[in-house]
Amino acid sequence: MTPQLQVRRPFRRRLASATGQSVMEMAMLLPFLTVVALGVVELSYGLLDQHIVTRLTREGANLISRDTTLDDAYQALVGMSALPVDFNTRSKVIFSVVLHDATTGASNYDKNILYQQFQYGSSGVPGSSSLSCAAGASAFGPGPEHLAANADNNTALQVVGLPPGALTSLGSWLYVTEIFTKHDLLTPINSFGITVPSTLYSIAYF
Repeated sequence: MTPQLQVRRPFRRRLASATGQSVMEMAMLLPFLTVVALGVVELSYGLLDQHIVTRLTREGANLISRDTTLDDAYQALVGMSALPVDFNTRSKVIFSVVLHDATTGASNYDKNILYQQFQYGSSGVPGSSSLSCAAGASAFGPGPEHLAANADNNTALQVVGLPPGALTSLGSWLYVTEIFTKHDLLTPINSFGITVPSTLYSIAYF
C-alpha cells in the first residue's frame, strides 16, 4: 500500500463521519427551525388581523360618540370592514354607552349606568361584553338608539366592568365598542402543541 492511499483512507473516514454528524444535527434542529418559521408566519398574520380589528373598534367608538345611532354605526362598520372581519358569518360588535347619572334625587344619581347597549353580527362568535348590568339585554329598547328604559331609576342598569376612574364627573359619557372575530390559522403550528387564539378581541373607549 502506497503512503498516498494510507493518507486518503483516514481522510475519507473522517469526511464520512463529519457528513453523518451534520445530517444528525440537521435532523435534530429541523423540528425547532420549523416551529420558529411557523411561529413567525402566524405571529405576523395574527398582528395584521388584530390591527384590522383594532382599527374598526376605534372607528366604532368614534362614530357613536358623535351622536350616530347604534344601528347607523353598525352599518358604517359593515361598509368599512375587511377580512378577517365579516359581521355576517364570523364577527360581532357590541356598542355600549355609559352615563354618569346627574339627575338629582334619582335612584341612579352619581352612578355609572348602561344607557345604551346592543350587539350586532354573527351570534356564533364566542365572547361577551366586558361591561354588564343586572338588567340584561331586555332593558334596552328597539333601534335605532337601543335606549335603556327608566334610566334614572332602574338600579339594575348600574354598570360593572369599567376601568377604574373611567367616569367620575356628573353627566359625563363614555362610548365603548368591542369587536370579536374568528381567527383562522395559516399554518399547522397547533400540531406542535402551540395554542393560537381562535378569536381576536379589541375594545375601544371614547
